[in-house]
Order: sequence, then structure tokens, then C-alpha cells
Amino acid sequence: MTRKAIVTLAIGAAYDERFERFCRPNWAAYAERHGFDLIVIKDPLDVSERAQTRSPAWQKCLILGAPGMADYERIVWIDSDIILNPAAPSILDGVPPERIGVTDEHSYPSADVRQAILGGIIAAAPQTAEVGGKAYWQGWRDAGAWHAAMGLPGGQGHIVQTGVMVMSPKHHREMLEHVYYGYEDRGWNYEMRFLSHEVLARGLQHWIDPRFNALVWWLYLQANMGNARVLSQGEVQRFVTDAYARNYFLHFAGAANLMPLVDV
Repeated sequence: MTRKAIVTLAIGAAYDERFERFCRPNWAAYAERHGFDLIVIKDPLDVSERAQTRSPAWQKCLILGAPGMADYERIVWIDSDIILNPAAPSILDGVPPERIGVTDEHSYPSADVRQAILGGIIAAAPQTAEVGGKAYWQGWRDAGAWHAAMGLPGGQGHIVQTGVMVMSPKHHREMLEHVYYGYEDRGWNYEMRFLSHEVLARGLQHWIDPRFNALVWWLYLQANMGNARVLSQGEVQRFVTDAYARNYFLHFAGAANLMPLVDV
């Protein structure tokens, strides 16, 4: 039988409390249903001065070398701000061990909808702000430009969303640790742009169903395109309830305040 685990980091009291309150019960139910061990790492894997100067998000790149991980054939990394639907199918289905199962953020929720949403954001964005200004969001319209903004080679047609990754310690530890030790934090999306580049450059991506990494923020913007008014609390509640029912793993990056609205 394949040994497999779901792994996350919940470093710091706020992240630990949020995970235990909103995630552990549904993660445990999903893990039990599909035969995963559940591993929640609550202490930093790197305590060096360099590690302390950048987001703990970078340390997902060290998990495949953490104690005990070599005993597993498959590791599923999941960010700790994701709520799992216990009824979801196994995320391992169809993912070859030598590839990394990931979703493509560049085409989420769909290629056309994403461009329409970005057009609206750019129109409303300030002209000069470095982060959140028009130039910043314009860079999201093209996957190559999104990578090139960090000094990486351009030309990509995809963006690897690193909040959920199906991996193998045997095949992928070296690549993740290369990202961790070989790149410096530039403050935008932490490790994601560099890890996305390396996965794509090495041809490791295996695209999985986007319902395994359903980004609430983009779904919310899609649901409210052209709506100038602020939604009521009841409308937001219905939106979150519907998004949870329709997806497998609901990712609250940039929208953690909505996690309490999920009825799990």
C-alpha cells in the first residue's frame, strides 16, 4: 500500500488557532476517507536569520526533507487557509508519481473570466502604487510577464498555484530545496513565482481539477462582476456556502475573514 500524507505548516499562534478551528476536523475526515496521514508542522523547519527575514510560506519548500517525510511515497501539500470538502475524491487520482499535481492560476476561474476581472481591477487601481497599482495588476494579465517581474525568464503560458501540490519526496525534494536556497524573497507572492517557474521550466506540472484549489477571492470577483453595491452579510454567506458545496478544496488566500462562514 502506498504511504501517503497531507502536510501543512501552521507556524505561530494565529495560524495554529485558525487551522485548529476551521480546518482540522474537515482535513481529518478527508484524510481518513482516503487513507492519508495528516501532518501539521507547527515549528519552523529553518530557524536561520535568513528564514526569519521572510515569510514562513517559503518553508513549504523544505517539507520533503523534514524528518519522516522520506518514508512517504506521496505528499500532498495544502496551505493552512484551505477548507477541504470531506466528500471530495482523492487528489492523487491520475497524478503520476514523477510529476507534480497543481492547478493553473492563470486560467482561473476561466481564461476569459480572469481577463475580464483583471480588466476591472486595473481600471479601478491607482496609477502609481508599486503593489496594487495599474502596472502591478497589468503584470497578472500575461503569465510570462508575471514571472519576469521577479527577474525570471518569461514566456510561460501558465502560473502554478502553489497552495496545493501533489508531490513525491523521491522525485521533487531537490527542486523544492533549490527554490528555497536559490532565490530571495522579493515580497510579491513569496515563494510562488519562483516555484512556479521551476516547476514549469522542468516540465513537472500535471494539471489537476481546479476544484482542488478553488480560490475564493477570484470566485467572489467572478460572482460580482458588474455589481457596484456592497453585498449583504446574507449574500456573502450564501456565496461561501455555494462555493464550498461546488468545490473540493476551498482556498481562502486573501480572504481568510470568510473562513468562519463555511458550515463544516
